[in-house]
Amino acid sequence: MIVNKWKVLVTGIGGDIGQSVLKCLKDINCNYHLIGCDVDSFAAGRELVEKFYQAPLVKDSERYFDFVTKIFDEEDIVYVFPITEVEIEFFDKYRDYFKNVTVFINKHDIIVTFLDKHETVEFLKCNNLAYPKTYLIENYDNELEYPFLLKPRKGCGSKGLLVVNDAEEFNYLRERTKNYIVQEIAGAEDEEYTATVFSTGKQIHSIVFKRSLGYGSLSKVAQLIQDEQIQTLAGEIAIAASLEGSLNIQCRKTDSGYIPFEVNPRFSSTVYTRHFFGFQDVKWWLDLKEGKTIEYVPKYREGTAVRTIGETFFDLRS
Repeated sequence: MIVNKWKVLVTGIGGDIGQSVLKCLKDINCNYHLIGCDVDSFAAGRELVEKFYQAPLVKDSERYFDFVTKIFDEEDIVYVFPITEVEIEFFDKYRDYFKNVTVFINKHDIIVTFLDKHETVEFLKCNNLAYPKTYLIENYDNELEYPFLLKPRKGCGSKGLLVVNDAEEFNYLRERTKNYIVQEIAGAEDEEYTATVFSTGKQIHSIVFKRSLGYGSLSKVAQLIQDEQIQTLAGEIAIAASLEGSLNIQCRKTDSGYIPFEVNPRFSSTVYTRHFFGFQDVKWWLDLKEGKTIEYVPKYREGTAVRTIGETFFDLRS
């Protein structure tokens, strides 16, 4: 098989992360045959792929299984990049069924641990790493001062995130939320950082941005910084998890140091930003699978990325 004809499927291309992964792949090798899918027929990433498929919802697992199997067979797919957390869980569950394609997801234990915010904190605690005070909502007994956070145990971004300001508000929400955690607010909003760590199992590389959110829960402004403490923390998490692949870590600066409050076992919204700065974890994951040497040569020591908003047009007629 000719390398530059390999077909790559990227899922969830209606979202910012899927589109960013496609941009990384185009930078790496413009001759990849890029195929995309999304539940939305007007997925904005359609303009970045050569062929698009509208996907069923993953929660209809039988239909979704048939859907991806058909694409694999008809398109002769070699590589798959699942983007959304529900798709990552799907491919993790059925990884033994898709041995003829390479699916870029982390190991099962990593996925199970870090897609659950309570298990993430337990992991940090068990490995003597900093962590925010966290309780299952059903076990919470007024251990924290107000305000604090209510978060779904599973879910991406800030979806479902609630700030609780007093006991009356908490008692109201407690009766109406399931599978939530109670978590302290660690640090200030203007001291939030996102770090990505990539490990081959032997080499560990990391990059850190100070970020501010916008357009919902996206990293709108990402300022590249050099911070040994955060990079050390990222490396410790990678080692403790026996990582071979990519992890995204979100943390805040506090008086007692940096506290990670979320670890994402997937590509994050800064994936193309860090690619631009030389931290090319999409490419490295491909290289790792192909047995190639991975080298990290930072392009810049400083710089700021600002996300923009654009438009994609469909079905134009005059």
